Parts: sequence; structure tokens; C-alpha cells
Amino acid sequence: MKKKLKASGNGWEFYFSKPLLKLLGYDPKEDKVLITSKNGAIFIKPVFEKDIEKYKNNMVRTFQKSGGSFGIYFPIELIEILEINPSVDFLSVEIDENILVIKKYLENGNI
Repeated sequence: MKKKLKASGNGWEFYFSKPLLKLLGYDPKEDKVLITSKNGAIFIKPVFEKDIEKYKNNMVRTFQKSGGSFGIYFPIELIEILEINPSVDFLSVEIDENILVIKKYLENGNI
């Protein structure tokens, strides 16, 4: 899936449709997600209420409603990890079970 970021204050937001999130087992109105990074990719996975304390020093976010979609705010530092220019570059979204994997999209299909 090829997607674009939207500017939001000092960072950027990434939007997902409610049906996609529901398909993955996310409740975008209630669930929190853990955002991590490794090898130039961002990983988003659900965090259950019982585990919130375990991740208190990590980047835990909630979805923000916008029209029929829900977004996650990414500070500029996270965007720099992906080595993208959010004004012109697209992102590739892959799904691994219920984890969203976001990487820089390259036109030749390689990520």
C-alpha cells in the first residue's frame, strides 16, 4: 500500500481507514499503539492496557480521528529515521499479522 504523510504542527500524520484498522483487530477509538523503529522502518503494534506501564518510557500513541480515517502523529525525528522528505516522498505500508510496517516507498518497487 502506497501512502502519503500529512503535515501537522511540527510533525506529520499518517492516516488509516477505519475498516483496515478493524480488519487488523485495532479499535482506533480505544486502542493505544507502540511505535518502534529498526533498520529504516517504523513498526506500529497494539499495546494492551495491562502492558501500558511496561512501555511507559517508549513512544505510545493513540489514533486521532479525522473524517472517516484515523491518524497517528509522528514527530519529525521519526520521519528522519526513514530518510524521507514527507513533502514529496511516499511511504509503503505492509501488514505482518497485526503489526503495521512503514518504510520509504521507492518507485521501482524496492523498499
